[in-house]
Amino acid sequence: MSLREYDLITRAGITAKKDAIAVQRVLNQELGTLISYAFHKPEKMPDFTKVNGAKTTKKSNRKQGVARLRAAFVGMHVQSKKGR
Repeated sequence: MSLREYDLITRAGITAKKDAIAVQRVLNQELGTLISYAFHKPEKMPDFTKVNGAKTTKKSNRKQGVARLRAAFVGMHVQSKKGR
């Protein structure tokens, strides 16, 4: 495995962990808000499905996408029991 592949694998793992933490943070915040409204003002409960709407995605570079996918597959192989 080259240093570039190792770098891509570790960066992808770090990014995935940060994204998972961000998702949990948003879910916890929304849950706290809903519980607060349910307890104090149930008639004014917000609907989070209409707040953000549909987000557009950025266009990505094809070469970077292929490199990230390859790095992810190599990372999965390294973490699997067969790879050890």
